[in-house]
Amino acid sequence: MKESTKILVIFIILFLCTFLPPITSVPFTAQETSLVIRDVFIQTSTAYLWLSPLIHVATIILLIAIYRYGRKMGRVVDTFFGILFLFHSFSQHIATTEKYGLTIITGNLVMILIVSLFWMWEVLKPRNEYVFQHLPVWRYWVVPFAILAFWFPVNADLSPNVNPLLLLTSSFGVAFCPSAPVVIAVLTLIYPKVNRYLLRVTSFVGLLIGLFNAMSLFVMPGYSLWMLFLHTPLIFISLYGLLIQWLVKSHEKGNV
Repeated sequence: MKESTKILVIFIILFLCTFLPPITSVPFTAQETSLVIRDVFIQTSTAYLWLSPLIHVATIILLIAIYRYGRKMGRVVDTFFGILFLFHSFSQHIATTEKYGLTIITGNLVMILIVSLFWMWEVLKPRNEYVFQHLPVWRYWVVPFAILAFWFPVNADLSPNVNPLLLLTSSFGVAFCPSAPVVIAVLTLIYPKVNRYLLRVTSFVGLLIGLFNAMSLFVMPGYSLWMLFLHTPLIFISLYGLLIQWLVKSHEKGNV
């Protein structure tokens, strides 16, 4: 099977996961789906914030180690990101809510679990080479967006909070939406020495979840414009991760 056919099949499977309905102890109507999801995220958004400073610091240390030691850090970095996504798949999408009881956001859980399995496979069969080389200036556009995701400056009521302390205490690391842009940005900065299946799968799931979050502005009560803005790194960097192969080729041809 050709590489393009394989990735298309994977994308179709991942897209079909979005139709998996939430599982709840208390029955709900289709019209309540956004409320079910909201109630779960309200429960899980703060449950693991106590881990946030540790993950922020660990990520900074890993990025410095990549810069210093390059490909020697490959399996360590792959393992770290794989464990993060495995953690996100379960910690964010299972909760006991007052109205619906034990609730599982099945679609997101399965998609992110698949992402984590690809990362675990990368640990076993490494193809990423974490070497930051000199790149054309345009390829560094992901950096400010990745920093915004790492900071993720928002209050519990989804209003802006630009406290610099959030650079160590935000939901980066304990939630998928601020974490995935940083991970994908790193992969784009080492491209083309990257596991392309891994980059595409992580980017595709990031884009799906980012777009569904954007739709929340219209269907989920309490969702704010600021929260939509904070999901632009997930949407833009994920889309870039899917298109980088063609964008780089186009830029190289233009410079010939």
